[in-house]
Amino acid sequence: VYRDLNDNGARDRGEPWEKGALITTGPRVSDEATDKNGVVRVGGLQPYQALAVGIDTSSLSDPSLAPKKALEVIVPRPGVAAEIEIGLVGAGDIEGVLVKDDGSGFEGLDIELVDATGKVFSTTRTDYDGFFLFERVAYGRYTFRLKADSAPAAGVERTIARTAEITADKTVVRLGAIRLMKAVQIATTEPAGAKLAEAAH
Repeated sequence: VYRDLNDNGARDRGEPWEKGALITTGPRVSDEATDKNGVVRVGGLQPYQALAVGIDTSSLSDPSLAPKKALEVIVPRPGVAAEIEIGLVGAGDIEGVLVKDDGSGFEGLDIELVDATGKVFSTTRTDYDGFFLFERVAYGRYTFRLKADSAPAAGVERTIARTAEITADKTVVRLGAIRLMKAVQIATTEPAGAKLAEAAH
């Protein structure tokens, strides 16, 4: 684990290793933290099964840091050490409120934060008043959408027509009230004369 100071996705000479970071492997958190060289070994992984590897951000010494990629996926193999380098970059917060036509908040909707590559960086749920917050979001440009099961349950479109960009100069983005679009319902009708044709048979 290292600090990617120039945010280029690779560790360059002079970029410091991160000591004290805890690694997550699926639902597990490593028993040991990274040493002064940013290294920790994690054993006891289930072989031949895809595993998401990430960082317990609460273990980082600087709350303004976050992994550039939320998760890395590996497939452990017996006797083969898989090496992963995780770069830490600057991070910030994004907040907003999802509202209905009457101005009241949408409670309990799951929102996905999507990065520039189209991958889901994080997910959060709206509070009783529609408020939502994404914390420790790595620098970059993001879009938003509702999770696939949240949109139809609320009768609204999945897409949220807002974007946000976290930078060193703007680490907190406040989107304000966001009114969701009602889902378009497509009515289906039988072709003219279909029932007459049925009756004739």
